[in-house]
Amino acid sequence: LTIGAQGNDVRALQDYLTSTGHFTYSGGSTGIFGPVTQSAVAAWQAANGVSPAIGYFGPLSIGKYNELISQ
Repeated sequence: LTIGAQGNDVRALQDYLTSTGHFTYSGGSTGIFGPVTQSAVAAWQAANGVSPAIGYFGPLSIGKYNELISQ
């Protein structure tokens, strides 16, 4: 997921990032992956050792997410 993506997957990502304190958009989860979501993903990546922390939620981020939720 990256800039311009829309839909339920983006909304689920935003909900997750809200639960971790990284997504703090006052409008809540929108289902639209814009700059605010990109910044939230990058902050989450940096906090969880995903490199590079550039705000794209791809295979490395998905792997880390799966690792974290299975603990």
